[in-house]
Amino acid sequence: MPTVGFGQKDYAVSVLNTLCSDFFAGRGYVNDGVDKAASYIVNELKKNDIGPFPGHSYVQKYHFDVNTFPHQVQVVMGNDTLTAGQDYLIDPNSGKTIGEFIPIEITPQNIQKSLNTVLSGVNLRSILVFDSRTIANNDSLQNFRQLAHEANRMLPVVWLTNQKLMYAVGRRQNKHAYLTIMGDAYKSPTSIQLTVNPLFVKQFENKNVIGFIPGKKKKKYIVLTGHYDHLGMMGKAIFPGANDNASGVAMLLSLAKHFVKTKPKYGLVFIFFSGEEAGLEGSKYFVKHPFFNLQQVRFLLNIDIMGSASKGITAVNGTVHKKHFKLLKKINEKGRYLPTIKPRGLTQNSDHYFFSQLGVPSFFVYAMGDCKNYHDINDKAENTSLDNFDATLNLFIDFINKL
Repeated sequence: MPTVGFGQKDYAVSVLNTLCSDFFAGRGYVNDGVDKAASYIVNELKKNDIGPFPGHSYVQKYHFDVNTFPHQVQVVMGNDTLTAGQDYLIDPNSGKTIGEFIPIEITPQNIQKSLNTVLSGVNLRSILVFDSRTIANNDSLQNFRQLAHEANRMLPVVWLTNQKLMYAVGRRQNKHAYLTIMGDAYKSPTSIQLTVNPLFVKQFENKNVIGFIPGKKKKKYIVLTGHYDHLGMMGKAIFPGANDNASGVAMLLSLAKHFVKTKPKYGLVFIFFSGEEAGLEGSKYFVKHPFFNLQQVRFLLNIDIMGSASKGITAVNGTVHKKHFKLLKKINEKGRYLPTIKPRGLTQNSDHYFFSQLGVPSFFVYAMGDCKNYHDINDKAENTSLDNFDATLNLFIDFINKL
């Protein structure tokens, strides 16, 4: 029978508001953001009487290098100070670049002449401005971008664009800064003042958080995963990460609250990964150092981006595991939960990937709806509707019960 009346949207909203607050600093590598988030999740598991996996603690520690921006970041053009995250982004692999620079504007039309001028005698007080706004052809755009990155080995670079600004996590530190600036914020200034002062952290300590609910059957597990890390801060600009993926954390915690009260058929392992935004580092580490034999996993459900399911959900690997996808669709039709469920093939863009590569049957599920904020400063709790959150929650509960 479909699950009736189990709702956790109010709880999900509280999780979202908490994890996206300034205290957690974007759940990244500045101001202990990711570590504070790990502690919060552990406390939520404890509060709901969900223990660690037998023989282990709640946290699995591991390390990787990361480039961070804990200090002031500033871009000034003439008398205009640009707004970080809105007018521009610093490439996350940027190096220390402080001072006043003279812009050399490069377009597809003048590129050879401009680069010849630069290469004939590099002026260390120059900054190269690559204007990509008129390039429509994708191959031409990629070639132009490649030239910009090659030029960045010698000098600071500005990439002018009309495309959406999206941030990421840096894993190295280059010699110079590389900025992406929105075209309407650029006024062909006579000089550009930069303050980019990153801190490269070797072997930053990260934590996967793992909880466990025993099942009626031993030695077989259903694994429920999602990442809790996000992009952190770039100077004073915060990337809250509500849709990606505080919403998924809220879904996992809501599932845990349900199943701790109704003993499941199989043991449920809840894994909250860090390091996803840095290249799936948390899930990569876990599959190399698992708490249990991965052949004991009956199914893995990875939940990443639950901001709004007003149009339904997509199940990555739905075209691979057709039997499981058919079951998911049948449950949805019977329960009348969501407008649609779409199948998709294998992808490498979330924490299911390394499990799939080892033969663990898995779905990566993400919501489809009006919440489009992603890797930007607007991915805030107040911009995240959580439409159809309870319907999706009940669909997952029924699916887990039927596995």
